[in-house]
Amino acid sequence: MRTMESWIKTGIVLVAMGIVGFLGSWEASGLVSERGEIGPTVLQSQSPISALIAILITLGVSSVIAGFVARFTTTNSGMFVLGFSLFAMAMRMDGIEAFVYGGGNVNLLILEALFLSVVVLLGTLIVFAIGGPMKDVQQATMPNESNFWKVSLISLAVLPMVYIVAQTPMRGQAIGASVVGGITIGFLARKFIPTIQPIMLYALPIAVGGLGYYLGSIINPLSDVAFAQQAISPLLYPMPVAYAAGIVLGVSIGLSWANSMVENPPDASICSTSD
Repeated sequence: MRTMESWIKTGIVLVAMGIVGFLGSWEASGLVSERGEIGPTVLQSQSPISALIAILITLGVSSVIAGFVARFTTTNSGMFVLGFSLFAMAMRMDGIEAFVYGGGNVNLLILEALFLSVVVLLGTLIVFAIGGPMKDVQQATMPNESNFWKVSLISLAVLPMVYIVAQTPMRGQAIGASVVGGITIGFLARKFIPTIQPIMLYALPIAVGGLGYYLGSIINPLSDVAFAQQAISPLLYPMPVAYAAGIVLGVSIGLSWANSMVENPPDASICSTSD
């Protein structure tokens, strides 16, 4: 009976991923750059209004779908579905190379990271509102005001992970670096703040990515010559949508793996179907 229930839940997640993945890929066609291709950013596209609408539709619809996935499976699975919609969109978008040779503005890149952080936060709130809180989060015995600072510090972990992992401007590696950053955040959250719902941890690290753009542009000024010489900071490699996709996917994976390692003995499977 439990095996059948597990298969049904897996099927729900896979179907939802297919739907939101198609939606994200489809809506990516609205992010056309000045060069006539699917560009690397939202705010610097040929029609920023159309691009913003595409992002809002993708995250709005995907949040509701992910919320119902969370309700019937786990909230963590629901958030993974939400992240997959952004992943599908990011995989169709150009990367840092198109941004550099298209004369991209780093300040708008920072602003876009902040915008996506807010939109992802709203989407996360929808998923948690429909699906409910994560059930494996320990109940705090008393309010802890230091949790805000712990969340902020843990969110900063995405920057060193991206700096280490993103060694080339390839789109897949840039997204992968963001995923690794998200996984690291998920593990740290389970270790140091196990008593709070990780809602902000899905959104705040995306804004931290904006800080990474600022630091990267100061340390290694961005230009086409610097890019050709591979002299720009790896912190600039993931574009904002790639940051958002990697963070949401990675945090979901990291929380799940960390929870499995706590619940299961060392020789047990690390795959867990609980939040």
